[in-house]
Amino acid sequence: MSLSAQVCVTGRVTDARDGHALEYVHAGVVDGVYKAVGVSTDRAGRYVLCVPAAVSDSIDVRFSFTGYETQWHRIASRQSDTLVLDVSLRIGATTLREVTVTGEARSNNGFTPISTALLDDVAGPGSGVESLVKTLPDVASNNELSSQYSVRGGSFDENLVYVNGVEVFRPMLVRSGQQEGLSLVNPDMVDHLYFSPGGFDARYGDKMSSVLDVNYNRPDRFGMRLSASLLGASARLSGPLGADWGYSVGFRHHSNNYLLGSLDTKGTYRTAYTDLQAVVGGALSEQWSLSLLAIVSRNRYSLVPESQTTTFGSFMESLELNVYFDGEEVDAYSTLLGASTLSWHPSEQTQIDWTVSAQQMVESERYDIQSQYWLYEVGMGGSGDMQRFDRGVGTFLEHARNRLYTQIFTSSLRGTRIVGDGVWLWGLAAQAERVSDRLREWKWVDSAGYAIPAVHGLPGTDTVGPYSPVLQSFSRADNRLSTLRASAYVQREVDWSTAGSYQWRFTAGLRAMSYSTVYQARLADSVERRHVVPLVLSPRVSLGLKPAWEDRDVFFRLALGVYQQAPFYREDRCPDGSLNIPDHPQRSYQAVATFDRKMQLWDKPFKFTADLYYKYITHLVPYSVDNLRVRYDARNDATGYATGISLRLNGELVEGLESWASLSLMHTQEDIRGDGMGWLPRPTDQRLSFKLFLQDNLPALPWWRMSLNFVYGTGVPVVFAHQRDRSQTHRLPAYFRVDWSNSVRLSRFPFYRHSVLRCFSETLVGLEVYNLFNHRNVASYIWVSDYDNIYYPVPNYLTARQLNVRITLEL
Repeated sequence: MSLSAQVCVTGRVTDARDGHALEYVHAGVVDGVYKAVGVSTDRAGRYVLCVPAAVSDSIDVRFSFTGYETQWHRIASRQSDTLVLDVSLRIGATTLREVTVTGEARSNNGFTPISTALLDDVAGPGSGVESLVKTLPDVASNNELSSQYSVRGGSFDENLVYVNGVEVFRPMLVRSGQQEGLSLVNPDMVDHLYFSPGGFDARYGDKMSSVLDVNYNRPDRFGMRLSASLLGASARLSGPLGADWGYSVGFRHHSNNYLLGSLDTKGTYRTAYTDLQAVVGGALSEQWSLSLLAIVSRNRYSLVPESQTTTFGSFMESLELNVYFDGEEVDAYSTLLGASTLSWHPSEQTQIDWTVSAQQMVESERYDIQSQYWLYEVGMGGSGDMQRFDRGVGTFLEHARNRLYTQIFTSSLRGTRIVGDGVWLWGLAAQAERVSDRLREWKWVDSAGYAIPAVHGLPGTDTVGPYSPVLQSFSRADNRLSTLRASAYVQREVDWSTAGSYQWRFTAGLRAMSYSTVYQARLADSVERRHVVPLVLSPRVSLGLKPAWEDRDVFFRLALGVYQQAPFYREDRCPDGSLNIPDHPQRSYQAVATFDRKMQLWDKPFKFTADLYYKYITHLVPYSVDNLRVRYDARNDATGYATGISLRLNGELVEGLESWASLSLMHTQEDIRGDGMGWLPRPTDQRLSFKLFLQDNLPALPWWRMSLNFVYGTGVPVVFAHQRDRSQTHRLPAYFRVDWSNSVRLSRFPFYRHSVLRCFSETLVGLEVYNLFNHRNVASYIWVSDYDNIYYPVPNYLTARQLNVRITLEL
């Protein structure tokens, strides 16, 4: 039909709270006269909707978005000119924690939209967006001190994280949650974020597991937030800059000294995690806009250990390890990130973004620690009192002088074009990486007065002692690596309705990638080598259906795709420090089926969501996990798979407060070519996890609120020290933790209007109990031997039960 015979409505959809653009809002017309027509808004919130202008005098346009109230607007259908209709949607979700999940997993593109709402006290030592992501199904994390997570059997390095369209990277030398510090995402500045556990679109990058897409806010009114607790403090200042510009600045300082005091290893902990972030943006003209992002992060960890006492074993054999230390560990991780995005809007249907970013990471590990241990068997003596029997004695001497310097430069061009009943998306990107790695790390073990024979080669000899000491592990490298990557994608999204008002969305995309690596191992032959991977294609498609069933409100989605992950430096380095560039990117074939249903339980609205998925992985790079340290074999010599199902039920048990329960069942295995052991569980094979998040209050006490976070996950596989037969599978104990939080809103009390705090719109005071049942979760094992050279795994326990007090001021 020609344009003259149509009514076209164009405009922009924004959030009624702060005016930010809403993407993927559905604007459509469905009635008895017109055939159903619908479009979705782009990243700038713009839309163009055209319908026939003939039969009736007016039509009703429906604007809907998960988590927001649906709006209807009536327009004249005989108007031949293009009408401008700007819409502001009001949020219809409820607060979960520092951020709010809106719409749950019911998103047409497979993402869970998450939006900031109220900043309330929430149980758990982790303060960040990642702590929220861990509450979602299919996400596994067995360390409350870390922001890292595994999704559907993938490794920590298989997750994409974007901030304002810029991919950010995490430090690579981190070995434990104590060292990690703050993540790069500041929750105080988050405006919107989206999370997908798999089956995502072609416009997202070349990794195999998940996407966390974060957008920082650019407010149009002044705001301030101050928060302090026993673990640190944070501040955020935001506001407008003139009529068309805005800014947001966030500062965080965090320290884990209080938490680390509950660990078995006693000593002097000095931790300081600090970052400063700023985002500035606005309109340059009617068609051009600019956004700037800057992040400076500095994490420091220092430990002077003194002693450790750990009791372990069983009722039949109870053991105790006493360790006395000499030495010190000092680790430092610094990150600088700068990015700019220039946006061009030549028309209401078109948007083009050009983003340039640079990220620099400087990481260092320095430690010299001597550990002298005594191993005892604890039993009942003849007089009925507890006695200790000597089982072994030994010494560890660990040394490291590691420094890793990484620079990443990226330039990308992305475009969006609204055409008819759908959207075209395309993108081009080029990325340059430079890595300089100096590795000096070894461990010497002496048990019962003699040196244990080396598993690896002997790098040195002590001519003074009565024997020749050997090193049980030794890594030494001086590597240089440069990588150039190029990628492109094109994607088409189409929305339509069929007879009976069945709503459909079809998405098809193709992603292309190529990269070239030049590397040099200076301690080997110092010869530069080049590795080139030609064009690699990754097609991805998905189909969504919302039937018009009167008795059931359901949604179906099926996604199929190929996901290929090119190696970063971590996958290129062997455990001994040498370089071996994998021949192919890791390739994952994925199928994801989603079922979502709204229902009434106990006269309250609830949602039930189920995901069924299967992933088959070729050219897999095997790895092992020790606490948070991932060691890759740097070879594409394995095949793997992951399959599972996740179930989630969420709703408001108490009006205005959302709670949910989720159950995930997953199984992942790998087969390493040539090892003769067949299919074995992967290091992330957590068979079952159950999560429960509850919020409650009392009608008689509107100023009080409680939240409870329950997590249970079965143990993941663990490999004994220098274990050669990997078919003998051992697992960590199950991870079980309950955190409890109570918060009080002082603004609900009459005295607040006359107190010194009245200048603040809200004041929250919270009391948190971490690890309510004081369950001792195990992060990893250290291995000691007795006089008979029998090895015992000694657990490294995580944090015990502790209290935290928090106060938050908002303006």
